[in-house]
Amino acid sequence: MNSSLPEVMKRAVLHAPRDLRIENVPVPVLQPGEALVRVQSALICGTDLRIVDGTKTKNVVYPSVLGHEFSGEIVAADGALPENLRIGDRVAVYPLVQCGECASCQRGRGNICRNRRAFGYQIDGAFAEYVRIPAEAVHAGNLVPVGDTPADIAAVIEPLACAHNGQRLIDAHSARSMLVVGAGPLGQLHLRLARALGVETVIVVDPAPHRREVALASGAAAALDPSEVTPERVAKITEGAGFDTMVVAVGRADAMEPYLQMLAPGGRVNVFAGFPDGTDQVRIPANSVHYNETTIVGSSSCTLDDFRRVAELVRTGAIAADGLVTAHLPIEQLDEALERARQGIDLRISIDATGSLVATHRGTNA
Repeated sequence: MNSSLPEVMKRAVLHAPRDLRIENVPVPVLQPGEALVRVQSALICGTDLRIVDGTKTKNVVYPSVLGHEFSGEIVAADGALPENLRIGDRVAVYPLVQCGECASCQRGRGNICRNRRAFGYQIDGAFAEYVRIPAEAVHAGNLVPVGDTPADIAAVIEPLACAHNGQRLIDAHSARSMLVVGAGPLGQLHLRLARALGVETVIVVDPAPHRREVALASGAAAALDPSEVTPERVAKITEGAGFDTMVVAVGRADAMEPYLQMLAPGGRVNVFAGFPDGTDQVRIPANSVHYNETTIVGSSSCTLDDFRRVAELVRTGAIAADGLVTAHLPIEQLDEALERARQGIDLRISIDATGSLVATHRGTNA
């Protein structure tokens, strides 16, 4: 273990829904094969909100340390690291530990492994100064080096990789047009990714004017209030064809209903967002799906291949990931940060447990 490491660290521990406590605990002692990452950027995700609020309960264990979108520096390891890693490297952390043996894993779809474990609610996550990386994660390649990519941008790799998984499943790279339902943080990620993949016309729909403004600045061909998305308007935008693809990036299942019949024949839909328990019912125009050969597919997290692919796209600048983290708050203000996230004030909020990172971002927290 690195002798320069402190003995004690801060972390935010969820003991039960709405019971979140900032605690001082010993820095983890590593077991053979494990690594220790000093967190440099840890972002709040909608999943974190649902876990804190108690509307996501599946597989959640208590106590838990939240935070699965993060980057940091490898500061210690017990044993040899993979050949592509060194102590001191900045890494983005793939947040799923898969069994490697089930049918999903054998098909290369470990993101839907029924035996998977996730950082942030099964393995202690990144709302802390340091994160212990289990040996199986170290040797599976979950630590992805990002070179000199800024820490905030490296932390955005995880949600971007989730978007990449969803868009890959609907062959977005071959689409001429896409409708993104929801212009919150995830919708903005889908917009940027679709443009990077070559989708010519991306339309975003959201009731919030400030989110529509951000979408336009990020390359949307149009950003519309839901009341403006009429069959006539869609026909004009798509030259009568309808949307080739649609991504549902808002946690309301009924939000997709008005747009399913605005798809082109052969249209493809990604149900990207998760929904609070008991709110996931949706009415599907079955005849329209039947006669138009509409494809509707869900997506959950991302594969390690998605994660590595997006890390490279971000590192080379092929995807613009700057400007997505719009606030930095110390861990002592985590409750305030979670409330800001609920209200949609920011695109992404970074939580700092060290006290050193917020100081470098003063002015982004108003």
